[in-house]
Amino acid sequence: MKNFDKFSTNEEFSSVYKVGKKWHCEGAIIFYLNSYEKKIAVVASKKVGKAVVRNRSKRILRALFAKFERYLQDGKYIFVAKNEITELSFSRLEKNLKWGLKKLECFK
Repeated sequence: MKNFDKFSTNEEFSSVYKVGKKWHCEGAIIFYLNSYEKKIAVVASKKVGKAVVRNRSKRILRALFAKFERYLQDGKYIFVAKNEITELSFSRLEKNLKWGLKKLECFK
């Protein structure tokens, strides 16, 4: 994720949530807004579990994003962890996220 910056303001989150495309996949929700900037945010609410579980979920999503990063278009990405992310294997989650990113037309 060395090429992507983090979101800095609440307005950036709001704009991606309101204007961007959204795709629900097993384990996560992907929000994407085409932009000249390269930014990413990974979010896990308290519904996912205790702090240890939430942090692990975010680490997994960041690792998968880093795996796909060089194939993705510039833009703003938000990954929201769902409750069932704790029950999925890494390979299954990878497959689901790849499918979701393809549906959002994020690949170059």
